[in-house]
Amino acid sequence: MHVEELASLVSDLRQEGSDTPEVEVKRAAGGFPDSVLPTVSAFANTPGGGTIVFGLDERSGFAAVGVYDAAACKATLATKARQALDPPVTFEAWDLTFEGVAVLVVKIHEQPAHGKPCRVLSSGKAYLRSYDGDYELSQVEEQAFVANRSTPVFDQQPVPGTTTADLRADLLASYLTSCRASSTALGAMSDEQILYRTGVTTGTDRVLSLAGLLALGTYPQQHVPNCVIQASVAPRSSDPAGTRAADVRRFDGPLPLMLDEALRWVQRNTRTRVRFGIDGQARDEPEFPVEAVRELLSNALIHRDVGPYALTQAITLRLDERQLILSNPGGLWGITVDRLGKSGVTSARNGHLLRICQNVRSQEGNRVVEALASGIPAVLESLRNAGMVPPRFHDQGISFTVAVPNHALLAADDLTWLAALPAAASLSDRQRHALVAMRHGQTWTNQTFRETFPMDSREARTELAGLVEAGVATAEGERGQRIYRLPDALTGQQDAGSRTTSPLTSSTHEPHVAPRTQPQPTIVNNTGAGRRIHWETIKRQLQTGEKSASELVIATGLTARQVQYALQQMREAGLVVLVGSQGRRESRYRAIP
Repeated sequence: MHVEELASLVSDLRQEGSDTPEVEVKRAAGGFPDSVLPTVSAFANTPGGGTIVFGLDERSGFAAVGVYDAAACKATLATKARQALDPPVTFEAWDLTFEGVAVLVVKIHEQPAHGKPCRVLSSGKAYLRSYDGDYELSQVEEQAFVANRSTPVFDQQPVPGTTTADLRADLLASYLTSCRASSTALGAMSDEQILYRTGVTTGTDRVLSLAGLLALGTYPQQHVPNCVIQASVAPRSSDPAGTRAADVRRFDGPLPLMLDEALRWVQRNTRTRVRFGIDGQARDEPEFPVEAVRELLSNALIHRDVGPYALTQAITLRLDERQLILSNPGGLWGITVDRLGKSGVTSARNGHLLRICQNVRSQEGNRVVEALASGIPAVLESLRNAGMVPPRFHDQGISFTVAVPNHALLAADDLTWLAALPAAASLSDRQRHALVAMRHGQTWTNQTFRETFPMDSREARTELAGLVEAGVATAEGERGQRIYRLPDALTGQQDAGSRTTSPLTSSTHEPHVAPRTQPQPTIVNNTGAGRRIHWETIKRQLQTGEKSASELVIATGLTARQVQYALQQMREAGLVVLVGSQGRRESRYRAIP
């Protein structure tokens, strides 16, 4: 941690007016703050850990008030990390001078799976970091952490009262044929032996395993009613006030059937755009590439947690004006977000279910799973080929969410312009989209860049610096307040008929529209028209009833920072009221008529 990085971090906090899911500040001018222990527990239980800054005062606009004694504060934290938390927590710390005073920056390390949940000994409570602060884990959530300490085997559990008569005949026949074709050993076995050896049946009485029931069962929900996909389309701006959702669906049946029906639902409720390639040919393209949506749905179905504590929860699929959001119970297992999509990297929560589904085909003839470790790379590749930015992954330990933005298809003139820039060939997907946005007048800061292309501050700084090094952007201002824009030399290369608005905010290319037709809101900054759209988006959600900040993040598709910043301003403007206290999980927001 360097002073420049801290300056950028504090600048973001001041603009947003609150702590963030990754950063908590503590006023430590008068001594060590006792309130830090729940935060340390929460960061230790949260994937990726988190950062605590001692010596800033949130109530004074994150003013630098200094830490009472950096060395003593560090020593006290080390003692409490060893003696007041179970298991002990490790951390890194940096003493820095910021705005003329001493501050202490601490990076809390995530506990390994076998050490979760980490709890505060004095209260016996364990915490987890969420969008709006630290919250106490429920008993069900604690069970999820305990179950993840070893390799999950819940998909191998027998389902009492089931037999092979509960398997769907067409799926069973296709499965047996595929198994025999893919394995010489299985090819010599009887049907009953194949089902037992591949984990479809289990035990001496050969009842179905949970994996076999989910993959091949006639109606698995008879035994596990919440192993479904709950889908909805967010209200449109043209919908009557109070509308909660449109085209609400519940997809059930075996996995192949749920996969096909959910994929058709997404296609029915999204748009088709005309896009011109470098070759000048016009093509009709779906708003979300079919291959990407299919792989994400397949991952959610196969990797969802099927432990008894998670069987009360469904997979949720939501479409709003700007993105597709898919959430499943159970966080990543044996892998971290930063390794998703890397070649050859795989980890399966439900090993038996995964292997069975490699030989299960959908009604359209596709395998539910094509190959190990190919799903996320295929998603990234299909989005890249469609000219779209990568998805946003969020692992909360007990749930996993992916959000796919729909705002970033590059237009014909933009593709031609990029092709004429030699430096553009070496840029990342995010850099290419940012460059096109600058072509149409957009400027970037570290904050707006990482809000549009979700990442941390350090990644955003590297991406933006890469644009400067490539000679396709200039940087103005001090670090923490730096603005990036297109150089004058490239500004002159714009076509006379080019758009004057950013492709990340709006487009003059009219799409061929399927049933859902909504405008694309501006979301790249927290000022002017963008701020007002945030307010209107949140107001529409609150018209249906009180919601927490985390619920608003999911419902609106805005980032946690955008929601927190907008809510603070709306409270000051008398538009919403906080029911509860800041930072508490149960606190909710209510619209003021």
